[in-house]
Amino acid sequence: MGDKGISLRNLVRSVYNLCTTFFFTPDYDDVYRKVQQYVLRNSASQSSLIERMSTRGYYRLNKNSVVAEQLILQFNTDNNEDF
Repeated sequence: MGDKGISLRNLVRSVYNLCTTFFFTPDYDDVYRKVQQYVLRNSASQSSLIERMSTRGYYRLNKNSVVAEQLILQFNTDNNEDF
């Protein structure tokens, strides 16, 4: 979602839609709790994978994190191979 980040609600909705199949529909509240816990655990310190934004409930990848930098590099590499 760029520099503005993504709201927790939109992130949960995306994860929920990815987990939903023709044969299985997860409980939305369970997905919400798990995503919320993951985001809170991984946004605790300055070097965490995820950082909190100034707007309440918005998060983005932490540009100062080595792990996030690697994810961005891998995404950019995969994206360029298609062209």
